[in-house]
Amino acid sequence: MPDSERYAALDLGSNSFHLLLAEFRDQRMVRLHTDRAMVRLAEGLDAERNLDPAIAERALTSLHRFRPALTELPADHIRVVGTNTLRAAANADGFLEAAEGILGAPIEIISGIEEARLIYSGVMAAADGPPRLRCVVDIGGGSTELVRGREIPHQLQSLYMGCVSFSKRFFADGLITENTVNHFNRARRAARAELQELQHLAQHAEVVGCSGTVKSVARVLNDGELTEIRRKDLDRLAEQVAGAKHVADLNLPNLDEERRPVFAAGLAILHAIFCELDIQSMQVSPYAIREGIVHDLAGRLHGGDRRADTVASLMHDGRVDAAQARRVGDSALDLLLQLQPLAGVKDQQRLRWAAQLHEIGLALSHNNSRKLGAYMIEQADLAGFAKTEQENIAHLVRNQRGRIKPPREHYGFHPNPDRLLCLRLACIVHRDRTDRALSALQLTAEEDGYQLRIEREWLEKNPAIEELLQQEVEHWRSHERKLRFEAV
Repeated sequence: MPDSERYAALDLGSNSFHLLLAEFRDQRMVRLHTDRAMVRLAEGLDAERNLDPAIAERALTSLHRFRPALTELPADHIRVVGTNTLRAAANADGFLEAAEGILGAPIEIISGIEEARLIYSGVMAAADGPPRLRCVVDIGGGSTELVRGREIPHQLQSLYMGCVSFSKRFFADGLITENTVNHFNRARRAARAELQELQHLAQHAEVVGCSGTVKSVARVLNDGELTEIRRKDLDRLAEQVAGAKHVADLNLPNLDEERRPVFAAGLAILHAIFCELDIQSMQVSPYAIREGIVHDLAGRLHGGDRRADTVASLMHDGRVDAAQARRVGDSALDLLLQLQPLAGVKDQQRLRWAAQLHEIGLALSHNNSRKLGAYMIEQADLAGFAKTEQENIAHLVRNQRGRIKPPREHYGFHPNPDRLLCLRLACIVHRDRTDRALSALQLTAEEDGYQLRIEREWLEKNPAIEELLQQEVEHWRSHERKLRFEAV
């Protein structure tokens, strides 16, 4: 890695948006600039999971402050991620398109498990001493992540409870106690119910908390310092908050006024975690998801792309024929570079990964392998991948041969016909699992489609392929872009 490399990570969370600008100096990450906008996006989700336009507009307005920090960086040094609320929102497409226009950078919606992995990576970046078993806790605005691991995570959990969503659910209008109902106790019980069967995560492990709720509680308990949270102190604080009538009545030292509206809900979740997982003390990490994103970006550019490891693991677990995956991948990329000599890294990566996984469904079924393979890729928690990346790869796997099924396009998912054609042709050329050079094939793009020219002598040696190519021409007749085939 060069002596100095600069990266930007922007986390579009359910409670707040956070920016981190950092660089690596002699392989050590140095934080250069941080910024935060408290937007409470989760407040805008209604019962049908639609995002309220007024809150969406408030969030979009806040994004303008982050744009200057992103403009000077290369595109592959920036990663913007959306978490729980943007995962859940049924009408997120319009917001995401507008936000991308403001930021000038794409937004990746990540799964809860991918969020947990990035959080753990960030916390480990600040950890010192020899590797040891740790349990990392992050209470966000819409979800709570818990991870158990050593140098790498072993178990990851993402629970649908957060300080904003619980505030909306249990502390309407800021009320903590209403008549005889104690909302703090109700919120704590609900959190403990979500934690059932997860008690093992903290056993024999050092517990580390990170992000807003944990830091806020630590400051209240420790004279403004981010030091250890002890169970006996947390018990007293929980009892004090439960005895209040309204969040406005919370006279707590070092409580940030921006944090006040969601403090009771976050504390109820944190206390439930301590009680249910039998935690006696929690260390507090200054790092979290944003630092994890920066380390992930640096890894992608310097040979440590977690996504490549994930694909390799899937191939191993699915008993994929690695030789066939290589054949198809090499030929598909050769064809893509004929069409697009300057094809970007992202296009090439997605095509290669689709080729490596195009037979993953054979482990479950021969007749339905394409459908099952695509479903596995689309729905699985794949470390390193954004949900839209999985959808794009799944589309290629689903349509590797046969009738081309038109997809429902949405934000971040824009099927690329060039990649699709190249994968389909590569599958035809190597249908019999035989190595074949493509020097006799010439694929060009035309105004309304594609022209495939193949030397007649090559076709005479491979008559079955000629028939499959004629069928392929028929499949593309119903597509917006047509395929023409000519023997020369």
